[in-house]
Amino acid sequence: MIVDDHAAIIGMMTQVVESLPGFKVVGSALDSDSALALCRSMPVDIIILDLVLPGVSGLALLNDLTVVKPNARILIFTGNLNPAAMKGALAAGVLGVVEKMASLEIFRAALQSVAIGQIYYGPLAGDLIKGLVSRNPVPQPGTIELTKREKTVLCHVAQGMSSKEIAERLGLSVHTVINHRSNLMKKTGLRRVAQLSLFAAQSGLIGETSSPSC
Repeated sequence: MIVDDHAAIIGMMTQVVESLPGFKVVGSALDSDSALALCRSMPVDIIILDLVLPGVSGLALLNDLTVVKPNARILIFTGNLNPAAMKGALAAGVLGVVEKMASLEIFRAALQSVAIGQIYYGPLAGDLIKGLVSRNPVPQPGTIELTKREKTVLCHVAQGMSSKEIAERLGLSVHTVINHRSNLMKKTGLRRVAQLSLFAAQSGLIGETSSPSC
Protein backbone atom coordinates (compact mmCIF):
# COMPACT_ATOMS: atom_id res chain seq x y z
CA MET A 1 0.00 0.00 0.00
CA ILE A 2 1.20 3.50 -0.85
CA VAL A 3 0.30 6.48 1.36
CA ASP A 4 1.15 9.90 -0.10
CA ASP A 5 -0.76 13.16 -0.39
CA HIS A 6 0.09 13.57 -4.09
CA ALA A 7 -1.81 11.43 -6.62
CA ALA A 8 0.96 11.92 -9.19
CA ILE A 9 3.55 10.50 -6.76
CA ILE A 10 1.30 7.52 -6.05
CA GLY A 11 0.93 6.88 -9.78
CA MET A 12 4.68 7.04 -10.34
CA MET A 13 5.45 4.83 -7.34
CA THR A 14 2.85 2.29 -8.43
CA GLN A 15 4.64 1.91 -11.75
CA VAL A 16 8.01 1.53 -10.06
CA VAL A 17 6.73 -1.00 -7.50
CA GLU A 18 4.87 -3.13 -10.02
CA SER A 19 7.88 -3.20 -12.34
CA LEU A 20 9.57 -5.42 -9.76
CA PRO A 21 8.81 -9.17 -9.86
CA GLY A 22 6.50 -10.31 -7.06
CA PHE A 23 5.22 -6.86 -6.08
CA LYS A 24 1.68 -5.54 -6.50
CA VAL A 25 0.10 -2.35 -5.17
CA VAL A 26 -3.14 -3.43 -3.50
CA GLY A 27 -4.27 0.05 -2.50
CA SER A 28 -3.30 3.69 -2.07
CA ALA A 29 -4.38 6.56 0.15
CA LEU A 30 -4.02 10.33 0.09
CA ASP A 31 -4.65 10.85 3.81
CA SER A 32 -4.48 9.08 7.15
CA ASP A 33 -8.17 8.19 7.44
CA SER A 34 -8.16 6.47 4.05
CA ALA A 35 -4.92 4.68 4.90
CA LEU A 36 -6.28 3.27 8.15
CA ALA A 37 -9.56 2.27 6.49
CA LEU A 38 -7.67 0.38 3.78
CA CYS A 39 -5.46 -1.37 6.31
CA ARG A 40 -8.50 -2.53 8.23
CA SER A 41 -10.23 -3.86 5.11
CA MET A 42 -7.50 -5.75 3.26
CA PRO A 43 -4.28 -7.69 3.80
CA VAL A 44 -1.19 -5.50 3.41
CA ASP A 45 2.39 -6.79 3.61
CA ILE A 46 4.31 -3.56 2.98
CA ILE A 47 3.33 0.07 3.55
CA ILE A 48 5.19 2.86 1.72
CA LEU A 49 4.51 5.94 3.83
CA ASP A 50 5.11 9.65 3.32
CA LEU A 51 5.50 11.68 6.51
CA VAL A 52 3.78 14.80 5.14
CA LEU A 53 0.03 14.25 5.07
CA PRO A 54 -3.01 16.54 5.43
CA GLY A 55 -4.58 16.79 8.88
CA VAL A 56 -2.18 14.59 10.82
CA SER A 57 1.56 14.05 11.02
CA GLY A 58 3.00 11.03 9.29
CA LEU A 59 4.56 9.92 12.58
CA ALA A 60 1.14 9.88 14.26
CA LEU A 61 -0.21 7.77 11.41
CA LEU A 62 2.86 5.55 11.61
CA ASN A 63 2.06 4.71 15.23
CA ASP A 64 -1.58 3.97 14.34
CA LEU A 65 -0.53 1.74 11.43
CA THR A 66 1.72 -0.33 13.67
CA VAL A 67 -1.32 -1.03 15.84
CA VAL A 68 -3.73 -1.82 12.99
CA LYS A 69 -1.20 -3.82 10.98
CA PRO A 70 1.49 -4.94 13.46
CA ASN A 71 3.03 -7.40 11.01
CA ALA A 72 3.24 -5.03 8.06
CA ARG A 73 6.71 -3.88 7.05
CA ILE A 74 6.97 -0.13 6.67
CA LEU A 75 9.16 1.85 4.30
CA ILE A 76 9.26 5.60 4.93
CA PHE A 77 9.60 7.50 1.65
CA THR A 78 9.44 11.21 2.34
CA GLY A 79 10.76 14.61 1.42
CA ASN A 80 10.57 15.79 5.03
CA LEU A 81 13.29 13.82 6.76
CA ASN A 82 14.82 15.42 9.85
CA PRO A 83 16.32 14.19 13.14
CA ALA A 84 12.95 14.14 14.95
CA ALA A 85 11.34 12.17 12.13
CA MET A 86 14.26 9.74 12.00
CA LYS A 87 14.10 9.19 15.76
CA GLY A 88 10.34 8.56 15.55
CA ALA A 89 10.81 6.09 12.71
CA LEU A 90 13.46 4.19 14.68
CA ALA A 91 11.23 4.12 17.74
CA ALA A 92 8.36 2.70 15.67
CA GLY A 93 10.60 -0.05 14.30
CA VAL A 94 10.35 0.80 10.60
CA LEU A 95 12.65 -1.27 8.43
CA GLY A 96 13.38 1.27 5.71
CA VAL A 97 13.80 5.04 5.45
CA VAL A 98 14.54 6.73 2.12
CA GLU A 99 14.41 10.42 1.23
CA LYS A 100 12.53 11.42 -1.93
CA MET A 101 15.65 13.05 -3.34
CA ALA A 102 17.29 9.61 -3.51
CA SER A 103 17.54 7.75 -6.80
CA LEU A 104 14.99 5.19 -7.94
CA GLU A 105 17.74 2.57 -7.68
CA ILE A 106 18.00 3.30 -3.96
CA PHE A 107 14.21 3.16 -3.57
CA ARG A 108 14.03 -0.20 -5.35
CA ALA A 109 16.84 -1.59 -3.21
CA ALA A 110 15.10 -0.36 -0.07
CA LEU A 111 11.77 -1.90 -1.09
CA GLN A 112 13.35 -5.26 -1.87
CA SER A 113 15.25 -5.25 1.43
CA VAL A 114 12.18 -4.35 3.48
CA ALA A 115 10.18 -7.06 1.70
CA ILE A 116 12.48 -9.75 3.12
CA GLY A 117 12.68 -8.20 6.57
CA GLN A 118 16.01 -6.44 6.19
CA ILE A 119 16.85 -2.89 7.21
CA TYR A 120 17.72 -0.26 4.59
CA TYR A 121 18.52 3.42 5.13
CA GLY A 122 19.06 5.93 2.36
CA PRO A 123 22.10 8.25 2.44
CA LEU A 124 20.35 11.08 4.31
CA ALA A 125 18.75 8.67 6.77
CA GLY A 126 22.16 7.15 7.45
CA ASP A 127 23.65 10.60 8.11
CA LEU A 128 20.80 11.45 10.49
CA ILE A 129 21.37 8.23 12.44
CA LYS A 130 25.05 9.11 12.80
CA GLY A 131 24.03 12.54 14.08
CA LEU A 132 21.58 11.05 16.57
CA VAL A 133 24.25 8.69 17.81
CA SER A 134 26.69 11.54 18.35
CA ARG A 135 24.14 13.66 20.24
CA ASN A 136 22.54 10.98 22.40
CA PRO A 137 24.18 9.60 25.55
CA VAL A 138 24.43 5.98 24.48
CA PRO A 139 27.37 3.93 25.73
CA GLN A 140 30.31 3.32 23.42
CA PRO A 141 30.10 -0.18 21.86
CA GLY A 142 33.66 -1.06 22.85
CA THR A 143 32.92 -0.48 26.51
CA ILE A 144 30.19 -3.13 26.76
CA GLU A 145 30.64 -6.82 26.09
CA LEU A 146 27.59 -8.53 24.63
CA THR A 147 27.21 -12.22 23.88
CA LYS A 148 26.47 -13.32 20.34
CA ARG A 149 22.86 -14.09 21.31
CA GLU A 150 22.46 -10.70 23.00
CA LYS A 151 23.68 -9.00 19.83
CA THR A 152 21.16 -10.98 17.80
CA VAL A 153 18.32 -10.06 20.15
CA LEU A 154 19.44 -6.41 20.15
CA CYS A 155 19.37 -6.37 16.36
CA HIS A 156 15.78 -7.63 16.35
CA VAL A 157 14.74 -5.24 19.13
CA ALA A 158 16.11 -2.39 17.00
CA GLN A 159 13.71 -3.48 14.27
CA GLY A 160 10.80 -2.99 16.66
CA MET A 161 10.05 -6.68 17.09
CA SER A 162 8.26 -7.87 20.21
CA SER A 163 9.69 -10.56 22.49
CA LYS A 164 7.18 -13.04 21.07
CA GLU A 165 8.17 -12.23 17.48
CA ILE A 166 11.87 -12.54 18.33
CA ALA A 167 11.26 -15.86 20.05
CA GLU A 168 9.46 -17.20 16.98
CA ARG A 169 12.21 -15.93 14.66
CA LEU A 170 15.03 -17.47 16.71
CA GLY A 171 13.27 -20.62 17.88
CA LEU A 172 13.52 -19.65 21.54
CA SER A 173 11.03 -19.39 24.37
CA VAL A 174 9.55 -15.98 25.09
CA HIS A 175 10.97 -16.24 28.63
CA THR A 176 14.49 -16.68 27.23
CA VAL A 177 14.13 -13.64 24.97
CA ILE A 178 12.81 -11.55 27.87
CA ASN A 179 15.88 -12.56 29.88
CA HIS A 180 18.17 -11.51 27.04
CA ARG A 181 16.38 -8.16 26.75
CA SER A 182 16.69 -7.66 30.49
CA ASN A 183 20.43 -8.36 30.30
CA LEU A 184 20.77 -5.89 27.41
CA MET A 185 19.07 -3.15 29.41
CA LYS A 186 21.23 -3.88 32.47
CA LYS A 187 24.47 -3.85 30.47
CA THR A 188 23.69 -0.76 28.35
CA GLY A 189 21.54 1.19 30.83
CA LEU A 190 19.10 1.84 27.94
CA ARG A 191 15.35 1.28 28.14
CA ARG A 192 13.76 2.85 25.05
CA VAL A 193 13.65 1.11 21.68
CA ALA A 194 14.96 4.28 20.00
CA GLN A 195 18.01 4.30 22.30
CA LEU A 196 18.66 0.60 21.67
CA SER A 197 18.29 1.23 17.92
CA LEU A 198 20.92 3.95 18.10
CA PHE A 199 23.22 1.70 20.11
CA ALA A 200 22.71 -1.10 17.57
CA ALA A 201 23.58 1.30 14.74
CA GLN A 202 26.67 2.51 16.56
CA SER A 203 27.70 -1.09 17.20
CA GLY A 204 27.56 -1.85 13.48
CA LEU A 205 24.59 -4.24 13.81
CA ILE A 206 22.48 -2.02 11.57
CA GLY A 207 23.57 0.78 9.34
CA GLU A 208 23.20 2.84 6.23
CA THR A 209 21.96 0.91 3.18
CA SER A 210 22.76 -2.38 4.83
CA SER A 211 21.11 -5.44 6.24
CA PRO A 212 21.06 -6.19 9.92
CA SER A 213 23.74 -8.67 10.91
CA CYS A 214 21.36 -10.76 12.97
